[in-house]
Amino acid sequence: MEPFIYIVALLLLGMALRLGNAPAGFAQSLNYFILYVSVPSTVVLQIPKINFDASLLLVAIMAWLLLIPSVAFALWLSRRESPQVRAALLLLLPLGNTSFLGIPILQALRGDAAIPYVLLYDQFGSFLLLSLYGAAVVARYESGALHPRLILQKMLLFPPMLALLFALFYGSLDAPLQPYIERLSQTLIPLALISVGFSLRFGEGVPWRLFAQASAFKLTLLPLLSLLIVLPFDLPPLVRDTVILEAAMPPMITAGALAVASGFAPALSAALVGYGLLLSLLSLPLIGWLLAYM
Repeated sequence: MEPFIYIVALLLLGMALRLGNAPAGFAQSLNYFILYVSVPSTVVLQIPKINFDASLLLVAIMAWLLLIPSVAFALWLSRRESPQVRAALLLLLPLGNTSFLGIPILQALRGDAAIPYVLLYDQFGSFLLLSLYGAAVVARYESGALHPRLILQKMLLFPPMLALLFALFYGSLDAPLQPYIERLSQTLIPLALISVGFSLRFGEGVPWRLFAQASAFKLTLLPLLSLLIVLPFDLPPLVRDTVILEAAMPPMITAGALAVASGFAPALSAALVGYGLLLSLLSLPLIGWLLAYM
């Protein structure tokens, strides 16, 4: 219970900072530090702890497997809606908040041992989806041009991805460096939750029927689909639980920001991110409790 109180307290602190006199660019500066320092430090510490085997391939590709039903549901749900609503659903249903929220939630529910698998799911799944699929959706519905070379360059130079490649090829850091990298890594959870709280938006004019159907799919049906996918495999319980809980994360804040900035149903997009996060603070512990009894 205490870890969830801590999570809620940091989310509320982030919301309070937004309501105060935070300096211009506060969120951008916070996210810059998280993405360039906190996450890479966590990656180089945690990834070498993984004992790689064939079962981890499922962790890396699960987000891609769930892309197919997510796109199908978004197209069905938006069949009588505007192209802007369709674009919002195509962005927000497949992309989950698997890093900024996923790391603290999985740490609270399953402990530090789950973090390497969270990072594997996030970097090979959510991040690549945002970089490739997300960019394609924005380009398609803004009628812009898609530049695969620039997307690939940005993806390969992204600091967490560089840290992941370094950790995979180099392995554990030398002992004298470990304590200093650990201190930098410890900034991830508090800063990420404050950033999430600061970024939350709750708009008026929300189409509640669409919101309810999209949220039900994202928070309950997707984790159920992931459970059906992993059942035939003899995964260790921690790996299985991490995959399912990551699939159950609410929509990604970055995807929501992209949708709003692109004019893709801003009220619906903001509601799916903001209210979806609050709903997930109830649904995720429930899913975690159910998995513990499997």
